[in-house]
Amino acid sequence: MKLLNKIVLLLILFSISQVHSQILEGHVYDMQNNVLQAATVYLDGTTISTVTDAEGYFKINGNGNSQAALIISYVGYKTIRLENPFQNKQIRALMEEEAIAMVEVVLEKGPFTRKEMLKAFKEQFLGTTEAGLSCKILNEDDINVFYDITTNTLSATSHKPIKIKNAYLGYEVFFELVDFNVEYRKRSLSSFSIAKSYFAGSTFYKELSQTKKINKRRTQSYLGSTSHFVNTIANESWEKEKLALFVDRFKVDPKEYFKVSDTLGMKKVTLIKEPTKKTAVYKKEGTATNFDGTKKIEVLKYEEVKIPFNIMYDGKKQSLADFIEKVLIVDNNGNFQPLYGVMVGGYLGSLKVGDMLPIDYYQTIKGTY
Repeated sequence: MKLLNKIVLLLILFSISQVHSQILEGHVYDMQNNVLQAATVYLDGTTISTVTDAEGYFKINGNGNSQAALIISYVGYKTIRLENPFQNKQIRALMEEEAIAMVEVVLEKGPFTRKEMLKAFKEQFLGTTEAGLSCKILNEDDINVFYDITTNTLSATSHKPIKIKNAYLGYEVFFELVDFNVEYRKRSLSSFSIAKSYFAGSTFYKELSQTKKINKRRTQSYLGSTSHFVNTIANESWEKEKLALFVDRFKVDPKEYFKVSDTLGMKKVTLIKEPTKKTAVYKKEGTATNFDGTKKIEVLKYEEVKIPFNIMYDGKKQSLADFIEKVLIVDNNGNFQPLYGVMVGGYLGSLKVGDMLPIDYYQTIKGTY
């Protein structure tokens, strides 16, 4: 009986430890140790946030999002991003003032107006899906857009979080833009001329509404997304998730290409075989003489060339996926590291901020679809 009581006590203490490990608290100051009141503190990609009080103090509950980075933001100061924040018992954050450089005045008129550049920015930032088109940026004046004619690149910056009202998915999204670039093959803003596009930043979500209609839309946005795809690999649940993997138009067994193992409560996905296809190339072998004169002889030769995976969701949505990294660490929401380990195209490439969901969204719908 005494042994049983000890075991129960150990379990209680372990449970308390687990609960406390999800609580983050600390203080926020400037570099002169002055308290910063009303600094925004949130877990990246979630709906979990708070603000510092008159003493610069904050306390935030992770609610199971122990893999999320902690973001501390304050107008006029450089945003702090703290990876693996739950390893810290107390956080003391010192924020550095951000020197906002004056934009150089250029007398030469650029090839595009601000209105044209802003339109292109919104297409590549918010997306052109139904969700993306429903989004409205509430502080467009805070966004600086410019076009580099030497590289045919559209870039954008913002010294304040971009506030986005996403009526379609029922969120208000605060996006702290770190980087945004769209490279065109020629001097153009046409989506047909894009060579590559890229954006990065941190996000915080605020619930606007949560009706059955909104929840259905959120589920539809998740299914067929990059998180859904990576989660399917990690859980080896291709048939259940209605996802299929193809190489060179042929359906393949994912186990031939991916090895999945457990590591520290997460999944380790290892690419064990590159997707390839045989490509025909011609090589000159020599010459021969016949009644028509000298004739070159060319022999057909095949080479194995690396190609992206093809992905099909529900027999309709087609995408491409190119694994830049051979090892991904995946949490139980489908979020993975390194963040840029997978490059996507097709349907997945068309999904932008307008279709993004909180990183813990999968846990709210798990087993409901």
